[in-house]
Amino acid sequence: MTFNLTTTTPDNTFWERYGQLWENSLHRSPFQSPHILHYFAGLAQDRLAVFECAREGVLIAAAVFKRENGYYTFLSDMKTDANFFMLHRDCSPEMTRNIFNHFLDAIQQRKWALMLNHKPAWAGYMAIFEELVRSSSLYSMQIDYSVCPIAVGESPEALFKEVSSSRNTRYKVNKLIKQENGVFEVCTDDTGIDYWVEEFCDAHVKRWAPTPTPSSYRFPGRRAFLKACLHAWHADGVLVRFALKVNENRIGFVVGLIEGETLIYHAPTYLPDYSHCSPGRTLIYFITQWMSENNYRVLDFGDGNEAYKYYVASEEKVLRRIFISPKNNLMFIAKTQMIQVIRNNKQAYQVYQNKLKPAFRRLRQRMAAIFSYTCFLDGVNQLLLEDQLLCFCTIA
Repeated sequence: MTFNLTTTTPDNTFWERYGQLWENSLHRSPFQSPHILHYFAGLAQDRLAVFECAREGVLIAAAVFKRENGYYTFLSDMKTDANFFMLHRDCSPEMTRNIFNHFLDAIQQRKWALMLNHKPAWAGYMAIFEELVRSSSLYSMQIDYSVCPIAVGESPEALFKEVSSSRNTRYKVNKLIKQENGVFEVCTDDTGIDYWVEEFCDAHVKRWAPTPTPSSYRFPGRRAFLKACLHAWHADGVLVRFALKVNENRIGFVVGLIEGETLIYHAPTYLPDYSHCSPGRTLIYFITQWMSENNYRVLDFGDGNEAYKYYVASEEKVLRRIFISPKNNLMFIAKTQMIQVIRNNKQAYQVYQNKLKPAFRRLRQRMAAIFSYTCFLDGVNQLLLEDQLLCFCTIA
């Protein structure tokens, strides 16, 4: 096997090889699909790092990172629920150990610091990766940082049967259909994506206008970013758009992303004027019905433990945050220790969640009004600024 860690912008040959790897990967995640990463790479081309492993000329492992203020994060942090290393599904445990050993050796030689966010604890390679990180001479720390609630059926039909068994859900569905003449819409092609996104963004703005955290989709750059993401996901064959329509107007939206037998329930919103119809719950009913007809048996609600997800979800998948650096990188290590203190201090974390984080979001949105392309204020930069708030909270 050959290994390479570079900071040059990937060329078209790399993306062709990466696309083949993704198609045959252990975890064919839409958040690391080739077109979405290629798009992100164009936004951060002077700050990229790419790790590659090839066997007999075939790419069998890869990861793309972005440099942010002295450390590297996954490039897919720009819009993600989970960040995977791309490993070929035929990699044996011995090959996997070899790949990660070379990756960690390269990190150590370059004296890089890593902040690996949204790391799925359920990834098939995680036990090996975490073991090698712990046994290396690098500093490391990991935190169980968030969860992805999921609903799992023994079969696609069983999942819909469970959702439709709720009397309250059936009442909401019937109310929307009979009183509002509501209909369910599924879009699997790219027809009208841009207009769909505009409607989505308008609804999102109205939904969050009365709250302390108004929508960032007020700004054209953020809308352009979302449109580009949906076009990229469609190009990779993982996008399904769901909506509820009343009088030909969309009043509820969900971006669906496909991964194997799983549908990821990503980026939902609705028009608040129709909250009495519970568009979110009604969409889940119709989506699980669609899943039963298309052979998907897992509904993954993505990053976050919002209460509405547990109407249906009965399990949780853990997302971790892993910090890695040389042991002499004292500033980075101090930051990670502060983050851990906050996470372990219930009172301090509540202050962060209820006061500091909303304040940060308002600041980020004011900044977005100044900068023309707000996607650079999302993802990794958001995590960076949140870390500063965590540090401030710890010191206070």
